[in-house]
Amino acid sequence: MNETNEAASGRKSVSWVFWLLAAKVIFILLLAGGTIWIIYAVSAMHSGKGSVPIARVQGAGYTKDGKTLWLRTENRRVSYTKGRWHSEKADDLEKTSIILPFRTGVVQVDRTGAVQWKAQDQRTIIRRDTVTPSEGLWAAGYESEHVYHLFAQGSNLILRITRDSGRSWFQSRAGHVTGDVQVLAVSPDEPDKLAIGTTEGLYVSDDSGAHFTRFLAGRSVTSAAYSSGGTTTLYAAVSGKETSLFQLIPQQNKIIDLDMGTVESDRLVRILPNPRKYAELVIITHRGDLYRTENGGQNWTIIAKNGRGLNGE
Repeated sequence: MNETNEAASGRKSVSWVFWLLAAKVIFILLLAGGTIWIIYAVSAMHSGKGSVPIARVQGAGYTKDGKTLWLRTENRRVSYTKGRWHSEKADDLEKTSIILPFRTGVVQVDRTGAVQWKAQDQRTIIRRDTVTPSEGLWAAGYESEHVYHLFAQGSNLILRITRDSGRSWFQSRAGHVTGDVQVLAVSPDEPDKLAIGTTEGLYVSDDSGAHFTRFLAGRSVTSAAYSSGGTTTLYAAVSGKETSLFQLIPQQNKIIDLDMGTVESDRLVRILPNPRKYAELVIITHRGDLYRTENGGQNWTIIAKNGRGLNGE
C-alpha cells in the first residue's frame, strides 16, 4: 500500500514538473514572439510600412502661416507638421483635377475646364465654367490669387490670365519659347513674373509673357517654383544624364547649383517653397520621395520614401 502511494505521488511530481516546463516554454515563446513583433514594428515604421501613404498627388502647398505642408491626393488630405504626418479622408477628386494653392485656400481645375476658388475647408467660394478645356498647364499666384493657363493652340503657345477670380481672362501668345512645355511657375506676389520650363530650358518673363529670357539653355526643366521674399528667386529642376536642382536670381543673372546627389537617378516633379520661411523648401520626386531643407538647400532631410510618409522621432 505504501509502495502504491509512493508511486502515485511520484507520478504526480513528474506531471507537475512536466507542466511547469511546458508553461515556461510557452512563456519563452510568447516573449520571443512579442520581441520579434516589436522589432518588426519599429523596422516597418522606419522603412515606411504602416506609415501615411502619399500617392497620385494632385496638389500641394503650405498653410498661410507656413507651419504645415499639405498634399491633396484623389481621396485623402495629407499634412506634415512638427516632424509628423497626418492623413484624413476627403471628397474624391477626378483623376484629372488640378489643385493650386493660394494663401486662403485653393483653386481646383476640373477636366471640363471648370475653375473653383475654394476656402481651406473645401467650401466653394466661386465657380466659373470656362470656354476652354483643362488641357495644358495651370498655376496660381499664392498672394495675388491670379490664375494662369498655358496651352497649345495649333503651332502657337497661348497664355491666359485672370486677375478677377475668373470674371474675365486676358489672353496672349507666348512667343519665342521653344521645346516641349513641361512646367509653368508664377511669382506668389508679383503677378507679371512667370516662368515656363521646356525640354530646351527655362524661359523667364517679367511682363506677363510678352518677352522671355532663357536660362539653363539646352536643359530639360521638369519642375520650377518661385520663392517668396524680397529678391525674385526661382528654383528649377532639370533631368537628363543626372538630376540637378538650381537656384536662380534672374535680375542678377545668377545660377547656383544645389547639391542633390541623393536623387541623381530620379526626376523632380514638384518644388514647394515655404511662403513664410524663405529658406525652407520641399521637393517631390517621381518615385514618391520627399526631401526637405531648412537652410536653402545646404542640407536635406528625407520625410517620405517611395510614396509613404516617414515620421520623425
